[in-house]
Amino acid sequence: MEEDVLAALSRRTAALVAEGAPHVVRIEGRHRGAASGVVWSADGLVVAAHHAVERDDEIEVGLPSGETVPAEVIGRDPSTDLALLRLRAAGLSPAAWSGADDLAAG
Repeated sequence: MEEDVLAALSRRTAALVAEGAPHVVRIEGRHRGAASGVVWSADGLVVAAHHAVERDDEIEVGLPSGETVPAEVIGRDPSTDLALLRLRAAGLSPAAWSGADDLAAG
């Protein structure tokens, strides 16, 4: 029975990763390893962790298509560890956001 639970968990995890993959990008800067970001809007806004880009001015973003494009930090909030990037790319797929009533801790 335990194998069935683990197999179900594995299948569900794989499905969640596949569902989210079109909305996640890879962020590469000069001073750090790669980090991730989430496509916020189809016109090129990406939300990332501030600490991932805090010392970088030459940032590249790897898209789900495999293409890599330059990005510019257009906003930072170190207190919440958020940064907003702008990139020029076609075919970006923003994540679908839930309403406040659908949110839960964890």
